[in-house]
Amino acid sequence: MSSSTAEVPEAAVLTPAGDASVAEKHGRMVVALVLVVLVYALMQTMLVPALPILGSDLHAGLSTSGWVLTSYLLTGSVLAPIAGSFGDRFGHRRVLMVVLIVFAIATFAAAFSSTIGFLIACRAVQGISTAVFPLALAIVRRRLTGKAMSTGIGWISGVLGLGAGAALVIGGAILRISSWQGIFVFAGVLIVASLAFVAIWVPHAPRAEQASKTDYAGAALLTAALVSLLLGITQGPSWGWAAAPTLLLFGGAIVAFVLLVIVERRVTTPLVDVRSLMRPSLAIANALVLVNGFVSYIIYVCLPSILAADPGTGYGYGYDVLRTGLVLLPSAICVFVGGRAAPALLGRTGHRPSMVVAMASMGLGALGLTFWPAAMWSILASFCVLSLGIGVGISVISQIIARVVPVDEVAAASGLNTVLRSVGSASGSPVAAAILISGVGGTTSTIPLANYQHAFALAALLSVAAVGLALALRMPANR
Repeated sequence: MSSSTAEVPEAAVLTPAGDASVAEKHGRMVVALVLVVLVYALMQTMLVPALPILGSDLHAGLSTSGWVLTSYLLTGSVLAPIAGSFGDRFGHRRVLMVVLIVFAIATFAAAFSSTIGFLIACRAVQGISTAVFPLALAIVRRRLTGKAMSTGIGWISGVLGLGAGAALVIGGAILRISSWQGIFVFAGVLIVASLAFVAIWVPHAPRAEQASKTDYAGAALLTAALVSLLLGITQGPSWGWAAAPTLLLFGGAIVAFVLLVIVERRVTTPLVDVRSLMRPSLAIANALVLVNGFVSYIIYVCLPSILAADPGTGYGYGYDVLRTGLVLLPSAICVFVGGRAAPALLGRTGHRPSMVVAMASMGLGALGLTFWPAAMWSILASFCVLSLGIGVGISVISQIIARVVPVDEVAAASGLNTVLRSVGSASGSPVAAAILISGVGGTTSTIPLANYQHAFALAALLSVAAVGLALALRMPANR
């Protein structure tokens, strides 16, 4: 991140009060950015229903096919803060368009994959799309102020959950009428359309007088730290948590993070501004987004498993991917609603009460699933309550970053925050899986319903602990 002083947002200078034409231009800009983030959100999970099919077509086993998702996560986690930092220094719109062009090329190339290795490579390149969220937030932060900025952040944050949930339904529907290659073609067309909207509706920003030097040492250390950490988390369940490769990766991550802190404290224009991250409000926001991602993925692992389980288990429904997606779609809409409602909640109560509401809502939903894990009314109602909290939380955390971080560091800070949510998500999945398979084997291969309850109880416990953390949130005076 750059260590320069904050600039006055352009909208504060250029937007005359009551100027409808300027407001209309800003509205179109937000629409373009929402579409960009929606496409990224769709591509996160739209391939999930296709994994067994593409694995069969490309002669790959389940573990190898899983790298179609893992490679995207790894490269995205590394590139999001780096691309965000580049956006802060070279222009957010410029970097966003480069990201979208690379995203489109990789997506169309993936549609022509004839080997699993080539497909995994394309997905790794697609991971650069993770940067669109922090870049979009930075553009809104720089161009808008006050209520308009809060509303824009609410739209962009809310559409993340909507896209991820809708992707399961869309992916399943495409597979019914086409093939897994059709998913990439569909996504590629959307990416090109979003690129066109950005080119037309997102205005150019004034060129910076002088871009700061690239922090290559910071980028290398951040890459090593995140790849080691996430690779250890994602492969730990199959390699074994106490296996030498897993421990070596976690040890390497710790060393790389320590070196990163040492190096970044000595660099004049660090990629990761350690001093900024240590601000209490930002540190709490980053901790809360870890919980948000962790709890989300505990639920995302457990509920589809319950819905897909054989009715003979006494709790399952035997649903296919499409029907499962349709059941979970209302919760995705609730994430969007939560993100959209967050600006109004912030305006009435402030950041700390809003975060308390978000975490409490997640805890209440997880508690409902703990007591009634397989009842359809509970799956719908409890998950919707939990999802409202997820949406509010993502939006409020984005608002905290926009408020606390200088305007020329927002993209990098948001990129790191996005990475932390990915770390939480990547951690939640294997933990949930480990809880579900506990005691399974030998004479039984059916997951006991109690295992799901234990996973949901963990989600509730973490959410309640996060309420206490949210109560400690103290926002600085207006910048």
